[in-house]
Amino acid sequence: MTIAVRFPDGSVRNVPAQLKEVPALGSPNGQPVFERVPLNCDPVWRFQRVGDDWYAAPRSGSLSVLKPILPEWWRTVRHMGLDDSAPRSAKQSQSQGRRGPIDTAA
Repeated sequence: MTIAVRFPDGSVRNVPAQLKEVPALGSPNGQPVFERVPLNCDPVWRFQRVGDDWYAAPRSGSLSVLKPILPEWWRTVRHMGLDDSAPRSAKQSQSQGRRGPIDTAA
């Protein structure tokens, strides 16, 4: 679903749209009323309504990089932090060579 939007260069383009519920005070039977509005997903343009028409305006501002306050949760799990290329300890190598009473396949 698309909706026509006028851009600053005078061109009219179809942009992705969504249905948005509009509060309808005088609606019979309490039926919801919907209208098409542009999706707010374009990083360059924001869309503004003027009367019944939609216009594109350039976005202003900048994004900031968010740094995590706490380390990722998996860093606290001992085996998740191990690198595959790191040599295993002798105890880990020996325990992998033994099979338990249930594991008889091989």
